[in-house]
Amino acid sequence: MSPPPRFFSPAETARRLKVSTKALRLYETLGLVKPVRTSTGWRTYGPGQMVRLHQVLALKHLGLPLRRVGELLGDQLADLDAVLRLQETALRGRIADDARRLALLVAVRRRLAAGETLSVDDLTPLTRETVMNDLPELPNHYEGKVRDNYDLPDGRRVIVASDRLSAFDLNLCAVPHKGQVLTQTARYWFDVTGDICPNHVIAYPDPNVLVCRRLEMLPVEMVVRGYLAGTTSTSVLTLYQAGQREMYGVRLPDGMRPNQALPAPILTPTSKAAHGDHDAPLSPAQILEQGLLTADQWDELSAITLALYARGCDLAATRGLILADTKYEFGLDPDGRIVLADEIHTPDSSRFWRSATYEDRFGCGERPDSFDKDFVRSWVAARCDPYKDPIPEIPEEMILATSDVYIEAFETITGQPFVKPDAGEPVLARIRRNLAQFMGTGA
Repeated sequence: MSPPPRFFSPAETARRLKVSTKALRLYETLGLVKPVRTSTGWRTYGPGQMVRLHQVLALKHLGLPLRRVGELLGDQLADLDAVLRLQETALRGRIADDARRLALLVAVRRRLAAGETLSVDDLTPLTRETVMNDLPELPNHYEGKVRDNYDLPDGRRVIVASDRLSAFDLNLCAVPHKGQVLTQTARYWFDVTGDICPNHVIAYPDPNVLVCRRLEMLPVEMVVRGYLAGTTSTSVLTLYQAGQREMYGVRLPDGMRPNQALPAPILTPTSKAAHGDHDAPLSPAQILEQGLLTADQWDELSAITLALYARGCDLAATRGLILADTKYEFGLDPDGRIVLADEIHTPDSSRFWRSATYEDRFGCGERPDSFDKDFVRSWVAARCDPYKDPIPEIPEEMILATSDVYIEAFETITGQPFVKPDAGEPVLARIRRNLAQFMGTGA
């Protein structure tokens, strides 16, 4: 007699599949998987749902957007062997990529052994290909757009900021020193906003690493905008130029120009898409109707978000900067209190402009001088539709210039000098050394 089928909670399912619980919730929202409800209403995942999730993740890891995954799978379980064949092809491609990276590394070592002096241009491809990888010594890994997360069994989370540059729901390239800039910039802002909202910070064992409290993340990104700007599909400028005036529960006046100050800062929340899929705009009414937040949570998050943005604008102004827009992520601690998480006012999560040149450039219809990844994002958007077309190869000189922009952004935003790490020790080796106390902590 065969044993009865096993059913798992969302948390256990996420742990087994090495995904986040918010990703599971997104898959449910998109109709990719339908959990089984117990008699008391709890969501569980049985054998059929686990097979379905394997198919979803296999296709997603091939680089397909989730909506395309849904189209391929349909309502029924797909041919498992066909999905596995696709995954096998992708893995063989990854092996070939790893072989290329290894050959590159060996070639550089041989040049060093021969006494050659390597330039920055020689090292940049090596950095892009080999610097950031996951850490198998740490448990419960899942990869975000920019950060690698590891959940320790004691409730702490280790977050490693990579040098990946993500935009348009894609990883576009790797920018040297970017991970350190993001971690240390967020550290500055967490320190100066703790009186507005508690945050998840515990310690910084490495320039690229944050150890924090693990939270129950809320399924809404709180975006606040003070200017009519942006290039993504959810930005107010994109929607405005498409003819929309009602957006996010707010009506904007006619006749506004790109990068113009809004009458007042507005909240433009979005759903939190899994890696590889698109965020979706949400109005306050939709957030409440879909049960994403309670009315009390929405009111509290709105007040906190606007207060954080006001503090950011005030401090940025003292540095000669305009904080045009930014986003925040929040979670709940075990007592149900709202806690600020992820990052705050970094060049990735925020749009910073130089205030000294803003008026002249705005008057001429030119793009403001920026301190953010718009430097690359605008270059890509000018050459293709990044949501539909292949992304052109980004020139090495642009990547190096972007690295300089990130470093300058850190120093301008914080008023602190950027300390470059010892070039003699690979970044991943240094991170491993600094995280030795967390290695082998178990699943």
